[in-house]
Amino acid sequence: MTKHVLIRIVALIILLFMAIPIGLSQLDPNRRCGTADSLAIIFYMGIFLLLWIIYLIVESVFLYRKNQIPKFRFNIIAALIIPLFILISFLFNLLD
Repeated sequence: MTKHVLIRIVALIILLFMAIPIGLSQLDPNRRCGTADSLAIIFYMGIFLLLWIIYLIVESVFLYRKNQIPKFRFNIIAALIIPLFILISFLFNLLD
Protein backbone atom coordinates (compact mmCIF):
# COMPACT_ATOMS: atom_id res chain seq x y z
CA MET A 1 0.00 0.00 0.00
CA THR A 2 2.83 2.41 0.83
CA LYS A 3 4.47 1.75 -2.53
CA HIS A 4 1.14 2.44 -4.25
CA VAL A 5 0.79 5.81 -2.48
CA LEU A 6 4.40 6.85 -3.12
CA ILE A 7 4.16 6.04 -6.84
CA ARG A 8 1.00 8.18 -7.17
CA ILE A 9 2.56 11.12 -5.31
CA VAL A 10 5.77 10.96 -7.36
CA ALA A 11 3.71 10.78 -10.56
CA LEU A 12 1.79 13.91 -9.53
CA ILE A 13 4.99 15.81 -8.77
CA ILE A 14 6.53 14.78 -12.10
CA LEU A 15 3.40 15.85 -13.97
CA LEU A 16 3.40 19.25 -12.31
CA PHE A 17 7.08 19.78 -13.05
CA MET A 18 6.40 18.83 -16.67
CA ALA A 19 3.64 21.44 -16.88
CA ILE A 20 5.88 24.35 -15.84
CA PRO A 21 8.31 24.17 -18.82
CA ILE A 22 5.40 23.66 -21.21
CA GLY A 23 3.71 26.76 -19.82
CA LEU A 24 6.96 28.73 -19.94
CA SER A 25 7.51 27.74 -23.57
CA GLN A 26 4.24 29.50 -24.47
CA LEU A 27 5.47 32.86 -23.18
CA ASP A 28 6.66 35.73 -25.32
CA PRO A 29 10.44 36.11 -24.75
CA ASN A 30 10.39 39.82 -25.71
CA ARG A 31 8.38 40.95 -22.70
CA ARG A 32 8.53 40.47 -18.97
CA CYS A 33 6.27 38.19 -16.98
CA GLY A 34 2.75 39.43 -16.50
CA THR A 35 -0.59 38.06 -15.41
CA ALA A 36 -1.19 36.21 -18.68
CA ASP A 37 2.15 34.43 -18.29
CA SER A 38 1.20 32.93 -14.97
CA LEU A 39 -2.20 31.97 -16.37
CA ALA A 40 -0.48 29.92 -19.09
CA ILE A 41 1.45 27.98 -16.47
CA ILE A 42 -1.66 27.49 -14.31
CA PHE A 43 -3.62 26.35 -17.38
CA TYR A 44 -1.11 23.60 -18.21
CA MET A 45 -0.83 22.57 -14.56
CA GLY A 46 -4.62 22.26 -14.52
CA ILE A 47 -4.58 20.06 -17.61
CA PHE A 48 -2.00 17.72 -16.06
CA LEU A 49 -3.94 17.62 -12.77
CA LEU A 50 -7.10 16.73 -14.68
CA LEU A 51 -5.28 13.91 -16.47
CA TRP A 52 -3.96 12.63 -13.14
CA ILE A 53 -7.45 12.68 -11.61
CA ILE A 54 -8.93 10.84 -14.60
CA TYR A 55 -6.17 8.23 -14.35
CA LEU A 56 -6.88 7.71 -10.64
CA ILE A 57 -10.61 7.28 -11.22
CA VAL A 58 -10.09 4.80 -14.08
CA GLU A 59 -7.53 2.86 -12.05
CA SER A 60 -9.86 2.79 -9.05
CA VAL A 61 -12.50 1.00 -11.13
CA PHE A 62 -10.00 -1.75 -11.94
CA LEU A 63 -8.82 -1.92 -8.34
CA TYR A 64 -12.41 -2.31 -7.15
CA ARG A 65 -12.91 -5.21 -9.55
CA LYS A 66 -9.76 -6.88 -8.18
CA ASN A 67 -11.04 -6.44 -4.60
CA GLN A 68 -8.12 -4.21 -3.60
CA ILE A 69 -10.32 -1.94 -1.52
CA PRO A 70 -7.63 0.05 0.40
CA LYS A 71 -5.96 1.10 -2.87
CA PHE A 72 -9.38 1.85 -4.35
CA ARG A 73 -10.21 4.12 -1.41
CA PHE A 74 -6.88 5.94 -1.65
CA ASN A 75 -7.40 6.62 -5.35
CA ILE A 76 -10.90 7.99 -4.81
CA ILE A 77 -9.82 10.17 -1.89
CA ALA A 78 -6.76 11.46 -3.81
CA ALA A 79 -8.87 12.19 -6.89
CA LEU A 80 -11.36 14.19 -4.83
CA ILE A 81 -8.99 15.98 -2.46
CA ILE A 82 -6.89 17.76 -5.13
CA PRO A 83 -9.85 19.76 -6.53
CA LEU A 84 -10.92 20.47 -2.95
CA PHE A 85 -7.49 21.95 -2.12
CA ILE A 86 -7.60 24.06 -5.29
CA LEU A 87 -11.06 25.34 -4.39
CA ILE A 88 -10.03 26.19 -0.83
CA SER A 89 -6.90 28.02 -2.03
CA PHE A 90 -9.02 29.95 -4.54
CA LEU A 91 -11.47 30.96 -1.82
CA PHE A 92 -8.68 32.08 0.52
CA ASN A 93 -7.19 34.08 -2.34
CA LEU A 94 -10.52 35.86 -2.82
CA LEU A 95 -10.67 36.75 0.87
CA ASP A 96 -7.28 38.52 0.79
